[in-house]
Amino acid sequence: MTKSSKKEKSKEVAVVVEHLPSAGAQDFEAHAAAGMEDVSSKDVIIPRLTLLQTLSPQLNKKKGEYIEGADIGMICDLGTGDLFPDDLLFLPVHYRKDFLEWAPRSTGKGLIAIHTDPRVLDTCKKDEKNKMVLPNGNYIAETAQWFGLNLSAGRRPCYIPMTSTQLKRSRKWMTMAIGEKLVRADGSEFAAPLFYRVYRLSSATDSNAEGEWATWVINRDVALPDFKSNVDWRQIKAEAVAFRESIIRGEVKADQVESDQTDSEGAM
Repeated sequence: MTKSSKKEKSKEVAVVVEHLPSAGAQDFEAHAAAGMEDVSSKDVIIPRLTLLQTLSPQLNKKKGEYIEGADIGMICDLGTGDLFPDDLLFLPVHYRKDFLEWAPRSTGKGLIAIHTDPRVLDTCKKDEKNKMVLPNGNYIAETAQWFGLNLSAGRRPCYIPMTSTQLKRSRKWMTMAIGEKLVRADGSEFAAPLFYRVYRLSSATDSNAEGEWATWVINRDVALPDFKSNVDWRQIKAEAVAFRESIIRGEVKADQVESDQTDSEGAM
């Protein structure tokens, strides 16, 4: 969508690969990871990738979250403030369906709970905007969670929540993923893991009678063994496997609480 320069600096801690001159790197080699000996995956929040919408605070100069150069439809890493105005290469490693309980925006309370049982929808009634509302007045947003590595940002772990009309894009993405087949040495086929394929993510404009919003566009890119990088693809695969295993063990904390709800309310 609208182009802008990528933000260079971040107010938060980011995963960044610094390619120092060999002499500079050697000065730090003896102190590799010094000061972070007691840090575990439980101490780190996985940042969220989102499409900036009309109501996103990153577009509002009066908000603390404002990012210079941000525009509707840009991909934004909300943990680092990095903008990706054109597209982004993403390697998915794990998919999960959650049911996020939100308080009405007017209350300012934000995220209340994360439900994993879809039967929570059975206790809801649809309101005039087709939101699933609980008896307590909060609403449930069915949310497809895509965890993966941002290959456009040094293989930074992140996740993408898709809800409301974005669920249609998620289903299309999953259809592409489950269609990936690999061939064994004996000629038989097997389903490729989610992290076999790199995807190129961008955005487009969608609309209905209630307005317009930015929506995800997901396209296949190269298979991981064909991905051009400064590290061997097998190392990327190992990082993907390790990230997926930490998610399954429940060690990964996604940056849900800081959500501004525009992922669900920006797409009507």
